[in-house]
Formats: sequence, C-alpha cells, structure tokens
Amino acid sequence: MTEIETLATAEATMGPATRRVVGAVEAAFPSHAKYLRRSFASRTPGMVATAERVADLVERLVAGTGRSLESYAQDYRYFCEEIVFPEELFFRREGRYRLSSFAEAERDVYANRAMMARYMDGLLVSDCIWLNHVNAMTHFADTHLAGLPRGGAHLEIGPGHGLLLRLAIEAGRFDSIDAWDISETSIAHTREVLGLLGHEDRVRLTRCNFYDAEMRAAHAGRFTSIAFSEVLEHLEEPGLAIEVIRGLLAPGGLVWINVPANAPAPDHLYLVRAQEEVEALVAAAGLELVETKAFPAAGESLERALRLELPVTYILVARCPQ
Repeated sequence: MTEIETLATAEATMGPATRRVVGAVEAAFPSHAKYLRRSFASRTPGMVATAERVADLVERLVAGTGRSLESYAQDYRYFCEEIVFPEELFFRREGRYRLSSFAEAERDVYANRAMMARYMDGLLVSDCIWLNHVNAMTHFADTHLAGLPRGGAHLEIGPGHGLLLRLAIEAGRFDSIDAWDISETSIAHTREVLGLLGHEDRVRLTRCNFYDAEMRAAHAGRFTSIAFSEVLEHLEEPGLAIEVIRGLLAPGGLVWINVPANAPAPDHLYLVRAQEEVEALVAAAGLELVETKAFPAAGESLERALRLELPVTYILVARCPQ
C-alpha cells in the first residue's frame, strides 16, 4: 500500500471533525503529512472515537473564540517547530531536559503569555493527532473509567484543556467531580472549555496548591478516583506528589497516572527514562500497582523507542490499600 493509499484508508475511518482538523494541519504544515499517515494508519475504533471527541472540542473552541481552525493549525505548527523541536535538540545533545526548577519554567515559559497561548493551542491539536496521546485518552475512557464502580468522588489534578474531565462527565459514573490547579489562568481556561461544552455546573474547580497541608487534611481519604495526567514531568518533587495523592485516595481508590518519558518540552523538569522509575515512585508511596501501559510515538515500536530514547507515554494505574 502506498503512502497516499494509507492516508486515504485512514481518512475513511475519521469522523468529520477529525477530518477537518487534519485537513487544516496538512494545509498549514505540508511537511507533516508523512507523520499524519503513520499516526492514522492503524487506529482502533475506540481510538477513532477518542480523536473525534478531541477534534469536536477543538471546533467548539474555535467557534467560541471567533478564531479560525486554520489559526489553530498554525499554532500547532509553531508548537512543533518553535517550542518542541529546540528542546528535542537540547535533549539529544545534552541527555537531559533544559530546565530543572519551577522558577525557571515560570520565568521562561509560564510568564510568556503569548507563547503559552500558542503552546496550549498546539498541544490541544496534538491530542487528536499524536498516536501516544490518543492511545492514552482511549485507555482512560474505554478501560479505566469503564471499569470503575458507580458512585464515589473523582478528582483531576491539573486538568488543562479539560479533555479528561469531559470524558469523566460523559462516563456518568461519579457522584461528584473536582478539578484542582495551582494556576488561576489554567482554572479559568478549564472553566471556559467546560462552559462551551455545557458542563460548567458538573465540575467543582478549585485553585489550590495540592501540597498544602490544610488542603490535604481537608480531603484526606475522600476520592475514589484520581486522574494525574501529564503533570508529574512538570514537578521538582515527583515522589512527594505521589505520596500526596495516596493521602487523598479512599481505601481501594484508584489513581490513573499519565507521564511521558524522553519527551522534552520547555516546561518539563522531571525526566523519566523508563517505566520502572515511575513504578518505584508508586511503590515508595505505598500504592499497589494494578496496570501499566506503554504507548510509543507513531510509527515506532516500543523496543526501538526505548533503545533510541524516543518519546513514550506511560500509563500506570495504582490502588490505595484497603
């Protein structure tokens, strides 16, 4: 099968919103077409459905902000070429992430509002294009959420664009859903997204530092489910974060952790090189490992990704002991 035939086959399985987003990206970023072919060549029906949910969110945000889909596609190209690629070069040359402290990330990244806006827009588009991202969200929706008992309280720490919150709401399994973030800007963004989806009254959004002793005490043992997705790599003390999560979980409660390995970005601090490193953090916090998954980037086998230190998304599900 030729590359053109492969893409045509993939397009036939895409939902309409995904097809429009991919078309905009191809128009804005023609050299990215080969990657798109690899990413869409072998998606399962569940992954196709997840990508469509994300693409639908992108289109709703476009409509709500009055911007064009083409502008989001341009931001995705900027995200790849101007934000991620320089960090990848540094990682290849130095064997480490460029920054090591939150203060540096605040100075170089978070305080730069113009760059952050394009960073977040590009990251959103990547969630329906990058195979490892789609794999992770599909696991969250179709395996993790689907296997939880009904009732209980769910928490997401660092909800970002609110994609996982949307999936948690749609699952209809929880009596209550909370989301915490240290940034007021991030909370406002999540609130805006949920508002565009008509879900603004379904989640209690709180700006807080989840390390805070009073916050931890007030919610100790409360949550039957916690989502901790793409946060660990932004922290200086990842082990402490897992310990805090254990204290927030009810006995028997589950935490779903999503962390990328060998994935340089301008605000990534904690470099994961292997799954065993995160498993060790989970064990040290006194949690019981239930499941692990490894999703390499499109077109890569896990063996080759590990050997060449290419990006891999790790999913770990852990239980608080009864």
